[in-house]
Amino acid sequence: MKISRIFASIAIASSATLALTACDPPMPPEVQAALAEMSYTCVDGNISVSSPEYMNDIVVGWADSLTYSCVDPEPTMTFEVTTDSMALVDAQISSYPATCTPLQTVPVAVDAGVLVYNLPDVGSLNISAQNLAGLLTGSITNWEQLASDNPSYTMPNLPISVLPEADSIALNAVEDFLKLSGVASDDELIVGSVATPNADQYMALELGQVAVVPYSYAVYLGLYPAAIFLELDPETNEPVIAVPDLEGIQSGASQYALTKSDSGISVKLDPSITPTAASGFEAPKPYQAIYPVNYYTCSDETLVPRAIARFMLRLDQQGSLGGYNFAPLAENLRIESLFSISKGLPSPKPIPTE
Repeated sequence: MKISRIFASIAIASSATLALTACDPPMPPEVQAALAEMSYTCVDGNISVSSPEYMNDIVVGWADSLTYSCVDPEPTMTFEVTTDSMALVDAQISSYPATCTPLQTVPVAVDAGVLVYNLPDVGSLNISAQNLAGLLTGSITNWEQLASDNPSYTMPNLPISVLPEADSIALNAVEDFLKLSGVASDDELIVGSVATPNADQYMALELGQVAVVPYSYAVYLGLYPAAIFLELDPETNEPVIAVPDLEGIQSGASQYALTKSDSGISVKLDPSITPTAASGFEAPKPYQAIYPVNYYTCSDETLVPRAIARFMLRLDQQGSLGGYNFAPLAENLRIESLFSISKGLPSPKPIPTE
């Protein structure tokens, strides 16, 4: 996704800009997004932003990067970061609903609900949607029952235990995926939904134990997430799987149907949408138990919260997400988020040419 798109965006913007005059209609979002890659939109001021603990590194990195971008002769724009979700701040980043009354909401990253496991003799676990549903309702109780999903391994005769607490947003994403897959059950789950559960419990999974956690937790803690078994390839007889990694999650995010309003962008996964990938590449099988990490503006006393979001949605800053534990937005969603949050901000200007 990353560097090649920057040059493509610049080329599009440059050619489009030459055709624009004062009488032209408003620029389409794609052109505005491309122009945003060519220059920074800086608004003088400093604000406070809260972010999840496991996103703190990348958000602090964005704050540090901003100090090198919005400096003289540009207006000086900065923000301070806190992991206290209840703090009084100007903006929030979270997969949970805002604790302020949000004035504007746009996605800035993508997370996912994943099943992590402790089974040392199985290097990469696959689980079908049907068996995942059975595991969460207690009808799948032994690892041998997952043999058909994992033809490359001899699954052990070992009981499966399920950690009883799961992050509420991650678990909801898994349940939504099971509904889309047509295997949701009316049986009660044996997993309880908990807001921001203590992550330490996931670092000490017992042998044969599984847990539903956010992808961001799994990466941060070095846990192993299971892939979704879809079918056996009729030609190779190898499993066809949807992998919960950056590419699989981003492929799933390209299936988001967007709803736009004056208050921002909301998304809902639509499996009928053909997944897309970077130009020239084939989209991997989409991992669909996903959910957005949103940016909420909590104050309109200044345009700085919007300008900060715009900075986070630049392609270079989205690219840096891949080095951490969250997936970047699919390109169409990034452009729409950038266009939405940019309302009221100074229009980006192309860099002058000689």
